[in-house]
Amino acid sequence: MATGMNRQIEPERRRYSRILTEAIDDEGRYDATKLAKLLDWTQQEIAQYLDKDPSSISRFSSSLIYQQPLSELAAIFSHLLSLMGDDLRITRAWLRTPIRVLDGKSPKEKILNHDLKTVNSLLDEVESGFSV
Repeated sequence: MATGMNRQIEPERRRYSRILTEAIDDEGRYDATKLAKLLDWTQQEIAQYLDKDPSSISRFSSSLIYQQPLSELAAIFSHLLSLMGDDLRITRAWLRTPIRVLDGKSPKEKILNHDLKTVNSLLDEVESGFSV
């Protein structure tokens, strides 16, 4: 029998996974083009993140070689989305916003420059109550 808390958590889990499933193909792989669309990134930006030519992304958007970096990006996105109360617009805007503790750079800039660790640390601080 599910407790009240379990019933509350389950709809939230389904809601977050529903949004992220938009970036997964029929084989269960992250699709770079779909994830870029979800993040409101261009094909060029997702290609930069993957260190690939945009034409390669177009042809092989869910290639096995992209799965590790795409899963890391999806994890950041999922964490941020949960912190933003499942608000996709606010999540996208936050990624583009320059932040003082990131030396005036946006989280998106940090991610595109492969500094996911800094963005993850910032999300952890936000989650623990530190303001940014």
